[in-house]
Amino acid sequence: MALQPNTIENQLIDEICQYIIKDVAPSEFEIAGLKKKAVALKNVNHASYANILGMIACLDNDIEECQKQHELAIRLDGSVQHYESYCTSLYNLCCLKDALHWAETGLSLFPHAPKLITDAVNSSYYLGLFDKVLEHYQTLLPLQLPQFEEQVNDLVSNAEIVLNFGIHTDTLHKLSDILESVRIKYGPGIRTVSLSLLDTEENRELFQWIETSSDVETTVEMNFELCEILASRADLDLKDMTVVFRAYQK
Repeated sequence: MALQPNTIENQLIDEICQYIIKDVAPSEFEIAGLKKKAVALKNVNHASYANILGMIACLDNDIEECQKQHELAIRLDGSVQHYESYCTSLYNLCCLKDALHWAETGLSLFPHAPKLITDAVNSSYYLGLFDKVLEHYQTLLPLQLPQFEEQVNDLVSNAEIVLNFGIHTDTLHKLSDILESVRIKYGPGIRTVSLSLLDTEENRELFQWIETSSDVETTVEMNFELCEILASRADLDLKDMTVVFRAYQK
């Protein structure tokens, strides 16, 4: 008995998600196998076929192909699911600005889509756009979906800490652009962003730790470049906040 297209699509999505959950890169042979299975969708639902190819391209770390296929899927069928899939792929590729852009584009059409809202919260947080974290979180609350709120509660709490530190949002947005330019230049993905508060006799200091997939040597170079840029920017008042890249520790 032949599998129906919806069944094939769901099975492929499950297979792709397993690689993401396990943080394992598929081999060339496995990528080819996924593409071969996806062909069954081509003549039945080309939008779903393109969406799956976009997800496979994400696994293959092919940003250009990922964008091409996901955007084709959205042009053919602008469903909320296709926006969600694209945002997930962009996020997993650490194309955070694009992920936020497409989440917000999707939300302009589907303002009550909880997955897109949490996508926007996540991308905003890892970009250091803490005001946008709260902005999008506020649109989630009226939906009364605790399972989605729980996914981002820690990010929201951290965003509130930074904003309560008195740093102007314009400064945070400029800092975000600087951090992204340094990260993209050296190429690592972001694994976690955490905060530490240190109380001294004179004041309270805030440390933002951006843990990336880079090695220690590259991380040192990234921090040197970041320090040089910040030292040259008299327009940035970070108060008593220090931002540091560091190599991810499992």
